[in-house]
Amino acid sequence: MTDQVTSGFRRLLRQGLTLTATLLVCGGAAAAVVAGFSLVSAEGVAVRTEMAPRTTVGVMAVELAQGYTVTRRFTGQVEAAARTDLGFELGGRIMQVLVDEGDVVSEGAVLARLDTSALIPERAALEAELAALAADAELARLTLARNDALTARGFRSVAAQDDARLALTRAEAGMAAVRARIAGVDVRLEKSILTAPFAARIGARMADPGQTAAAGQTVMVLFDTAPARARVGLPPELAVGLSVGSTVDVESSGGVLAASIRQIRPDLDPNTRSRSVVLTLPDDATLVLGDTVALMLTQRIDDPGFWAPLSALREGVRGAWSVMAVETTAQGDRTLPAAVEVIHSDGARVFLRGALPPGARIVAEAPDRVAPGQLVLAQFAADTGE
Repeated sequence: MTDQVTSGFRRLLRQGLTLTATLLVCGGAAAAVVAGFSLVSAEGVAVRTEMAPRTTVGVMAVELAQGYTVTRRFTGQVEAAARTDLGFELGGRIMQVLVDEGDVVSEGAVLARLDTSALIPERAALEAELAALAADAELARLTLARNDALTARGFRSVAAQDDARLALTRAEAGMAAVRARIAGVDVRLEKSILTAPFAARIGARMADPGQTAAAGQTVMVLFDTAPARARVGLPPELAVGLSVGSTVDVESSGGVLAASIRQIRPDLDPNTRSRSVVLTLPDDATLVLGDTVALMLTQRIDDPGFWAPLSALREGVRGAWSVMAVETTAQGDRTLPAAVEVIHSDGARVFLRGALPPGARIVAEAPDRVAPGQLVLAQFAADTGE
């Protein structure tokens, strides 16, 4: 009986101790949570009470303009003042080619010769025939003179006198025909020599000695040594504003040149629907024929707006653009977005249209670093691209 009482007492004691330990652990945990929450709350208040440093941004003032100028470039090609595909008028075997590609020749210089060995004996035969006809003509002339004397004395008939006169006429006509044939041979001999029609530089050489050339076949290409020209196609509305003799700027690989307008064609190119403008380039321009140049024309566009650096733009949704304006408030400078329209860009700057008054400030660089409504420290940028 005593053992049962003792064991019951021990069981109750163990249960009491276990309950007490559980309550102590739960109470300690609750106290720790309360203390931690109080500490975090205190630190959050301290953090909120500290003012974050303001971001410094470079700003620029909006200056409204009534328009802008745009420089447009139109590509053209350098060409010689004159180009000739030169060949013999008569066919034959080429005996000599006296020039090579790149040579500079003067007007009338001999460039090539055909073989004329067949024309020399032909001309000699004609000269011999001419001499024979000249002898016949002399005989006819002497016979006519004798017949005139005998007829006057009554010893010769009028018919004999007429025969002598007609023989002289036939001889003289034969001499004229032979002289014409000799002149034809001389023309062929002359056309067997290829000469430069003007002072030129030899381009392509397309035949060599020993080659048989057909009549009109190109033997070599000549380029005039006069100052080079450039041919540029312009829209008709721009070509109307130009005048012959005026000076324009032409951009080439060697820099910008001052060229003069030589001609403006009155017709339109059927392929490009543009008007060709021929420019005379300076004498000292070191340009290669076929090189590409660009005619630069400055055009004034009357459209109110303002200039801003490209870095001042913010891209919005659906292709919209905006700038970050800066307004003055009681708390300081605050940012807010302003919608703008891009009218023109020259690479580093953009010409914008928007509802911003003159003197308004906008962030000139990296507007994405600040958020709308953020307080900033505004400073005028040293270089805004204006």
